[in-house]
Amino acid sequence: MRIRRTALVVVLLAALLAGVWPGQAAPAAQVLVETDPPAPAIVPDDTLVTTRLRVVDANGMPVRGARVALHLDTPPRPKVITTDFPHVEGTTLIDLETVLPDGELRFQAVYPIRGTYTFPARVTLPDGQIVEATPTLSIRENPAEVRNMLIMVGLLFAFGFVSGLIVGSGRKRAGVAALVLAAFWLTGSTALAHNPSGKEPSAQAGPVTVTAEADGLRATATISPGSGAVGRLNEIVVRLTTAGGQPVAGQISLAAIHLEDNVPIYRFDDLPLDDDGTARVAVQFFDGTEHELRFTARATDGRAVAWQVPVEVVGFPPPLNVKVRMWLLLLAVVALGLFLGLWVSGRRADRQLASSGGYQYSTAHRN
Repeated sequence: MRIRRTALVVVLLAALLAGVWPGQAAPAAQVLVETDPPAPAIVPDDTLVTTRLRVVDANGMPVRGARVALHLDTPPRPKVITTDFPHVEGTTLIDLETVLPDGELRFQAVYPIRGTYTFPARVTLPDGQIVEATPTLSIRENPAEVRNMLIMVGLLFAFGFVSGLIVGSGRKRAGVAALVLAAFWLTGSTALAHNPSGKEPSAQAGPVTVTAEADGLRATATISPGSGAVGRLNEIVVRLTTAGGQPVAGQISLAAIHLEDNVPIYRFDDLPLDDDGTARVAVQFFDGTEHELRFTARATDGRAVAWQVPVEVVGFPPPLNVKVRMWLLLLAVVALGLFLGLWVSGRRADRQLASSGGYQYSTAHRN
């Protein structure tokens, strides 16, 4: 009996060391996310990043023919210092479902803010098994933004410090009110008066459908809603058929262009069409300016049709709580400099008073 117990303990320990518990199977597949350039080299709202989502088996080989439903979610709202796009924080950038003929989904995107992005993915393997995973991608703040923030904080601190020296000297006490008002105006204009577009939300909430024909192909793109808004997804459904309406097998390529800078913010190449000739992807336009969607649909026999759809995007000013929080933070920097200036001025006055008092005492003693 004692020998059997010892043998059972040995078996259990061996199973634990091997990482396998009885009744627990190894995962059928893994979902990996890779980027080019790598994460440390990505600059928010600047770098067009090639992202690869790979589905691999236990041996690291691609699982061909898997179907993936993917969300790309932005980092949550920071607790202290907000990002350049407060309405983008904690939202979804991309939502799509597609087949992976080679076991890999490739797309390009501009990641707008710093923080940790998540990729919740639900993968249906060719044998019907479901694999769920949530890879992550962490992006640091733009170094230029950090530098500009430090410069602004330094200027506000210097303003408070000089103000404290002036007030503490007692020579210009009449200017105290003006200095306080100037501090409120300076910090308030920096933190509160930010409106990325100056526009009201668009009233066009219905879908927009655009059709193009070429080489006997008819391609239809439906964008819903027809205009964009920062923080909201726009669903894009593309259907490729013959002139008679029969579904056509093939692929689509889609690029979302930021017209003001004439640069792409998203690019999807060779997304396969489903059996009904459709492909679906939803994206968020995170900057409140005009964009353009550029499509190319290709049939398997080489025929192609290309077309463009303009999309007006509405931006919004930051939420009031974000504005007030930033204003209080900047005002605290001015207050810190002010109190330090008052302290330095007070110490200087104390030294002068002690020096003057000692001189008068010595003169009276000699008399």
